[in-house]
Amino acid sequence: MVGILIGIGAGTWLGQGLTRLYADFFHFPFLIFLRSPDIYMIATSVTGVAAVGGAARALYSALTLPPAVAMSPAAPTRYRQLGIERLPLIRHLSQLTMMALRHMIRWPVRSGMTILGIAMSGALLVTAFFTLDSLEFLIDTMFFRTDRQHATVNFTDERPIAVMQAVGQLPGVLVAEPYRSVAVRLRHDHYHRKLAIIGKSPQGDLSRVLGLDLNPLKLPETGLVLSENVAEALGVRRGDIIDVEILEGKRGEARAIETLVSQFAREDEAQSVVTFDKRGLRRVPVTEIIQSYMGLMVFMDLNALNEMMDQGPIVSGAYIAVDDAQTQELFKAIKALPSVSSIALQKAALVKFRETIAQNINIMTTVYVVLSVIIAFGVVYNSARIQLSERARSFASLRVLGFTRAEVSHVLLTELAILILLAIPISWVIGYAFAWATIQGFESDLYRIPFIIETSTYAFSSLVVLGAAAVSALIVRRRIDRLDLISVLKTRE
Repeated sequence: MVGILIGIGAGTWLGQGLTRLYADFFHFPFLIFLRSPDIYMIATSVTGVAAVGGAARALYSALTLPPAVAMSPAAPTRYRQLGIERLPLIRHLSQLTMMALRHMIRWPVRSGMTILGIAMSGALLVTAFFTLDSLEFLIDTMFFRTDRQHATVNFTDERPIAVMQAVGQLPGVLVAEPYRSVAVRLRHDHYHRKLAIIGKSPQGDLSRVLGLDLNPLKLPETGLVLSENVAEALGVRRGDIIDVEILEGKRGEARAIETLVSQFAREDEAQSVVTFDKRGLRRVPVTEIIQSYMGLMVFMDLNALNEMMDQGPIVSGAYIAVDDAQTQELFKAIKALPSVSSIALQKAALVKFRETIAQNINIMTTVYVVLSVIIAFGVVYNSARIQLSERARSFASLRVLGFTRAEVSHVLLTELAILILLAIPISWVIGYAFAWATIQGFESDLYRIPFIIETSTYAFSSLVVLGAAAVSALIVRRRIDRLDLISVLKTRE
């Protein structure tokens, strides 16, 4: 009950902090932490059932033990020769190590639960730290492999492509690449999505498109290039035909096209990849599926997009590479241009992204580390204390027979070390499963987090578990050193 009360207080405090964190991160106008009674009842019930379930077997054994048997001394433990003792490697182990192995195998359920508890603490750390690996990979992909421009210049309205010559002459501009954005609604069967087609220059190198293998992909001369999440949302594959409804410009133009379609022969349509149906919608093939982690992305060759729009070479803005020494001169020149609506700096976006993510990740990682350390320390400490209480007479007997403190501690610490070493690989597997489930749970149309776990994450989580377990084991070892041999040997088992 004391543990449940502490958990309720700590959970309420953490819940309020997490609510404030989400409100600041997502800029919600308000976000209220509700102290719903059913949540506290569920938490209390789960904790109580787990605690009582853990003690049920011991309680059952005590209640079913006949009084006469309970009043008599316990029978000495009967050890039989194990099959593993015949293995060549086991034969070279010392008798003290064999004592540890025998005791661990004698209580397989206890050993298994100890391994599982330690593994869960390591799995929590893997789940916490994999987000750092995934976000670093995401940042590298977004800011250094895909959008590598220093800044993006957005025009107030669409301009002829000849304006790129003026953009290239702005102070500090080293390279300028055009792009065009067209608002559309994509339809396929009964699926539809409202988004924008981004037209990029086929010779562009600042803002690139990455394939499913995350290598740069040259935009095909015809057709649409869809990100994986768009293709899944529309239920299309490479080679399928998508209906494109234009949502900007001369929207009434689609109706006029319907009349033209009925007047011209079908062979004239076949000369162009983009065709029109009877509703006047553009029918465009899907020529490539790509990887994209942020938003619903649809790309097209800039020339092919302008041809589909039937408006000639038009651009919406430019990707530029800038000389850092002339950044201020560039800002002054852009402020004086009424045709430029805004300029977005990649470096500023990256800094803001890291600041926003760092606050959330650091808080959550700290919570996970604290929980993991508590679990690892508690599981190892409880296991060691139980073993010490059960085997205190045996350890005292070894001391009386001439074994040193280190040799006696070797029996207990060896068993704990074996359990911990067996738990660490299991923690990697469970942590991998938790991380994968986390990725699947957070996946949405707005973003998709890459599933990346570095080797260093497994190593660091293992070191934290080993550190917590080592501190716990050393505390118990001090109790072995302080055993009162006379009082322990006088105590009936």
